Amino acid sequence: MAGSASASDTTADETMRLAIARFRSRMATANQKFLQDRINEIEAKGLATEQEKRNQLRQYHWMNYLQWDDEDSETSGRRDAIRIPQQTSVKDLDIPAVLNALPSHKPTDGVVPPLLRTEQWRQMYLATVQRVCQQQADAIVAEDDEELDVACNFHTDHRSMTIPQCDELALFLKYAQGVVDLDVRRSSIAPFIPAWSIGVKNEELDGLDEGQKRDKLADPELLKRGQEALEQELEDEVSNDTLKAYIDEDLDVRAGFITGIGFNQLYQCPSWYSAYVYCRLETEDDEEDGKHKGEDIQDAANIRDWGWRVVLFQAEVINPSVLYGRKARFDSIPEFL
Repeated sequence: MAGSASASDTTADETMRLAIARFRSRMATANQKFLQDRINEIEAKGLATEQEKRNQLRQYHWMNYLQWDDEDSETSGRRDAIRIPQQTSVKDLDIPAVLNALPSHKPTDGVVPPLLRTEQWRQMYLATVQRVCQQQADAIVAEDDEELDVACNFHTDHRSMTIPQCDELALFLKYAQGVVDLDVRRSSIAPFIPAWSIGVKNEELDGLDEGQKRDKLADPELLKRGQEALEQELEDEVSNDTLKAYIDEDLDVRAGFITGIGFNQLYQCPSWYSAYVYCRLETEDDEEDGKHKGEDIQDAANIRDWGWRVVLFQAEVINPSVLYGRKARFDSIPEFL
């Protein structure tokens, strides 16, 4: 039995590693293709000068950082401009090099490197999330006991339950702190960063040899500070009503937290949210109230069962949201990726 469990753990680990690797490859390819397609469109317009083509390209997100050597650096107003040799035409731009040079904290391949660098740190994360989310679920039951006569759209099953550890999340955090979209398309989709900035950052390890790095990562005081910061972050998220206000109205949610916000670049306001929640589809009794709409739209296969899920939803009162032809909620992180 122990051997079987070990094999299962190894398979789950490899599944997660491969899912993140595929996501990384697809995101990098998609960003490069998007910009190449825009350049092809500009070239097809038959514009008379390279300057006109440059100006057209700069209309796209991030491309206003491009500055050719024959242009006036004073008028660009950007100290962090990406310098392009004068003789380089728009059609000859090295797109991967341009993307990698962008002054963005978001990686062009979409994968934020992990900060929970050891199993000890990841187990601390799991235990803290489970404890805070259990408190969240217990508070829901207590609230329902006081207000049984009041209709509640957030949760309808008033029985207490044990919130399981989100073991899958620890596997994800072994290989990534989160996944993001550079958003060259201005879709405003939310990132998925379930551990925020918790962990050991590169600058804390700079200048240390391998032995010193091991000691740093095993430092109990550093781990304790990380645990306290994580607990505070989670408690702030749980007390924030954003999840309750916008999460899919046909879901019964017992625990969870917002993992990312996607901002509309034009209006600088939230457009999309991502969350990691312990939930299921509302029970059959709720279907009579007309709450289950759009059942012909693809959904998570096991949505009627309790489980931890990634959910993406818009900053609107009416959800679920449809993304790429399906409801934007996923039974597993590899499915989401």
